[in-house]
Amino acid sequence: MKKTLVTLLCILCAAFAFANGAGESAAASTVDTSDITADDLRNANITLELWHAQTSENGIAMDMVVDLFNKTNEYGITVNATCQGGYTDCHNKIVSALAAGTAPNIGQAYNNNMMTYMPSGKLMDLTGYLNDGFGITAEELATVVPSYLEENRAFPDGKTYATSLGKSTEVLFYNKTFFDEHGLEVPTTYEELADVAKQITAITGRPSVGFDSMDNLGIYGPVNFGAQYADPQGNLYIFDENNIDATMDFYRWWQEGIQGGYFRTAGEDSYCSGPFSNGTIIAYIGSSAGTAYILPDGFEVGVAYAPVGKNPAVIQQGGNFCGFATGDPLVDLATSIFLEFMYDAEASGLYAANTGYAPSNKAGLETEAYKASIAAGGIGPAAKDISATYPDGVLAYDPVFENSYETRLALSDIVEAIALDKNADIESLIAEAERTIAAL
Repeated sequence: MKKTLVTLLCILCAAFAFANGAGESAAASTVDTSDITADDLRNANITLELWHAQTSENGIAMDMVVDLFNKTNEYGITVNATCQGGYTDCHNKIVSALAAGTAPNIGQAYNNNMMTYMPSGKLMDLTGYLNDGFGITAEELATVVPSYLEENRAFPDGKTYATSLGKSTEVLFYNKTFFDEHGLEVPTTYEELADVAKQITAITGRPSVGFDSMDNLGIYGPVNFGAQYADPQGNLYIFDENNIDATMDFYRWWQEGIQGGYFRTAGEDSYCSGPFSNGTIIAYIGSSAGTAYILPDGFEVGVAYAPVGKNPAVIQQGGNFCGFATGDPLVDLATSIFLEFMYDAEASGLYAANTGYAPSNKAGLETEAYKASIAAGGIGPAAKDISATYPDGVLAYDPVFENSYETRLALSDIVEAIALDKNADIESLIAEAERTIAAL
């Protein structure tokens, strides 16, 4: 399935580049706002179009954020928000609209997809806007989660092209009832995770700990063991002479868990929430936003920070927001103001309160809406609050570069192959991945 998605993405990107006759990135520059006043914006009566990928309860929360902006922004800017389906649907529609010259002012996408928007010359560089005196203040910007800011400027040219409203992370879900009954300690490190998994399997006779995402494990497993992954210029370090030992240490750790019968993937269950809920496994690492699918059969669920290695790294996940330039300085400035609003404490707190995501602004944790959502209790709020309170320096993100998505899948294939064949030759799998990546 995922190979099909890669092929589809490549076709779409090629069609987009052909339609725009572009190869190198050509993002739109920041507009000079020095001569624009607040009255200029108010008198312009600007309406912006937002295309997003938030559905169900997330879509309702997105509407709340847009409504908050429309009611509170001092410039009289109005945003019309339209859900375009899921992320793939939204991305495909943005690609088509850019080719046709009918792009919205704001779009929601993953950062690797934003790379495909650059050749249009319409993707807005937000670097200057973040410090232009409009929108978010320097004081407010200082309380945004640092890794969110870093992710949104982790493009090959180092410029900022996106902002974030909220993120999920990976967390550890565990059967607290089982842990308490058997006197088990909640693991905080990869070593402890393997140890407790062995203990559980000795009791149950089954694999005990599951991992939802091979894509995430393929990158952040080696990183936690001390390897460097890649940089935004597309330099891949994970297999070079300075990193291969740490990478191999992770693969061996993973293979030992598969051979010992105490680690497993989601496999045909698609997600580990199912086998966790029915007691088949006792713990798993999965998204903090996926708690609606955890339906425990007679036991209490515990939620904890995901175990980490000597180089602690836990992925932050979720789409971001970007702008598309029109050439009208007032409209483009208005677009940047809304994008900066994604970092607002009240906005991100409101969104987090009504979804499974953590707020982009740490001050959002202190908003009444967010605090009320946590006070309600339950698995979802517990997971969300764990996600929101990882220490600085632990949250991580994939740098964006040409073929970064396909590179991620090639690394995922290694851990999947080991899970499918417990005696797989790791060096052969690495060589195959290197050939795949080199051919991209």
